[in-house]
Amino acid sequence: MICYQEALQIIASSVSALSQEQAPLSRLTGCATAADISSDTAVPPFANTAMDGYALSSTLTAEATPASPIEIGVAGMITAGESPPASTPAGQCWEIMTGAPMPPDCDAVIPVENVECTRDADGAPVNIRFDEPVQAGQHVRAAGQDIEQGQTILSAGHLLQPHATMGLAAIGRSELAVRRTPRVAIITTGNELLNNEIPLQGGLIRDANGPYLAACMDRMNIRLVMHESVSDEPAALQSAIENAAQSADIVLTTGGVSAGRMDFVPSVITAIGGEILFHKVTMRPGKPLLFARLAPEKWIFGLPGNPIAVATGLRFFVIPAFRALQGLPDEQFHPAICLDPVRKRQGFRFFAKAVASVDKQGHMTVQILPGQESFKISPLIKANCWAIVPEGKKTVRPGELIEIAPLYPTEFLQLSC
Repeated sequence: MICYQEALQIIASSVSALSQEQAPLSRLTGCATAADISSDTAVPPFANTAMDGYALSSTLTAEATPASPIEIGVAGMITAGESPPASTPAGQCWEIMTGAPMPPDCDAVIPVENVECTRDADGAPVNIRFDEPVQAGQHVRAAGQDIEQGQTILSAGHLLQPHATMGLAAIGRSELAVRRTPRVAIITTGNELLNNEIPLQGGLIRDANGPYLAACMDRMNIRLVMHESVSDEPAALQSAIENAAQSADIVLTTGGVSAGRMDFVPSVITAIGGEILFHKVTMRPGKPLLFARLAPEKWIFGLPGNPIAVATGLRFFVIPAFRALQGLPDEQFHPAICLDPVRKRQGFRFFAKAVASVDKQGHMTVQILPGQESFKISPLIKANCWAIVPEGKKTVRPGELIEIAPLYPTEFLQLSC
């Protein structure tokens, strides 16, 4: 039996980043960048106005005062999407609409509400009158003010979310080099398991683990290539694992991994030539967790059968393997003030179902939920995080600082140091 950190080190040393592939802009969410991304163009690509008004040279306004207003002619109108005129007549300005390119010799915009306007019979402005000077650059978005040409906007190993797609679209990227999405197979084991289409009978229970794992794959944009349930028979399990390994990078099994007479996962892995890298971790829940290499670049996690052991195995072991496959950095968890006393077994890391919140003083706090047994799903439904008590602590007093992990990985609130 090994400790949590040793298990993570074994996973990190065994799993390497997947190959690169090109992905279109429409399916980048959940992918990880394979290289630094720099912009081939400036954003905005040209100087443009931030509001409706009149574009002019700021030097024309220098002498304007309420006592001595200035009046200048309007040369015409420029709207968004059209090319600017080749030149600006001396001493004149342009009516301009938000987003339109700034015309030559113009470096400022006076908002339409800050001028008095004389109009012709068709309503077009002929002259404007204003009574205060404007500064160069006023209400103008400079070329490259948002993103400069050549600027790196995303580094390698960045998990892409929709807000990154906005930036990539702005710089004109239609596709991107990303790490190949991990492929996963789920195998739930147990003679007692039923799917939801079959009425319950004596001694049987619903399969909650398979749907949970499948939903997590969907949420994390991990490609699910197989989802199967097998009975507690070595031959059936072996066939399912061998089939799964043909297309999956990682196989996830639930149940059959402890020390009982019906726990065949370890022996089946060995029988098909797999190498068990660790089996049993000093943690609660989920101690019987197993990690093995099935073949080069093929791995399997044997998760215990209790639902919360499945959840902790996925969150704290499988997800780090996914991140390694995608070339992502190690996830960092958050400090929080524990509101409840906690007692646990010395030498075991404890993952507790919990609810984190922020108090009125801005402090992150965490409440440990009742019902920490590994078969109890109802507290997990109420939880939004895991509270983590390390191996070396036997008790936690209210007010002590502990680590918490969100139920699902996120880039939000990652520590900077």
